[in-house]
Amino acid sequence: MGHMPIFTAVPNDVDLHALEAQLQATGVAVLNPDYQADVPALEKVVREAEAKGVQNFKIIVLAHDYFPDTSLRDLGRTVSDDMGGTMTVLTMSPHMVAGQSNQLSRFQIEKGQDGRGKTDKLQLGNPPAAASMFVDVAVGATTPWTAITYTLILVAVLGAAVGRVVTRRRSRAVHAARRAAGLVDARIAPGSAAATAGGGPGPDVADDDPKA
Repeated sequence: MGHMPIFTAVPNDVDLHALEAQLQATGVAVLNPDYQADVPALEKVVREAEAKGVQNFKIIVLAHDYFPDTSLRDLGRTVSDDMGGTMTVLTMSPHMVAGQSNQLSRFQIEKGQDGRGKTDKLQLGNPPAAASMFVDVAVGATTPWTAITYTLILVAVLGAAVGRVVTRRRSRAVHAARRAAGLVDARIAPGSAAATAGGGPGPDVADDDPKA
């Protein structure tokens, strides 16, 4: 995988001010000399992203990977905070990719980072193609609210069913304990009105009429 310097806030080998100046001017900052010829194609992706609704799209191509793998997202967040406004920053290194946006949802960002599927990932060795696929997938991804809603309903139904089972078992356990203690007539079924009241037949009451 090659050299992986430890990232703190901004990589020591990255001139943040120069990087942000490039992003401000063209939307693209390529720090990997192997991809300098791709700058015009990357600038085209930036313009196309704007037309597709991704405002202020920025692309950073780093010369090497950084550790930990969240470093690329931290760099994107730093750039976004420094430059301000609505912005989506895609940061790529030879083996890593991270998106940061205050416009796109986290779901869209993660979908974009994954590419179109298991066999069609972002081609990090081809930054223009990778950036273009990221935009297309992220824009096309929508939060699956229907699936989320059905899941929440299912969880609520299961929770209610489990609650009823637990309540019934607890009621039977309490009734059994009271019956064992002789507090409840064994002939009274659990759950009946008498059982719920907690007692069997009451003492006989004399039907004496003092006026008789």
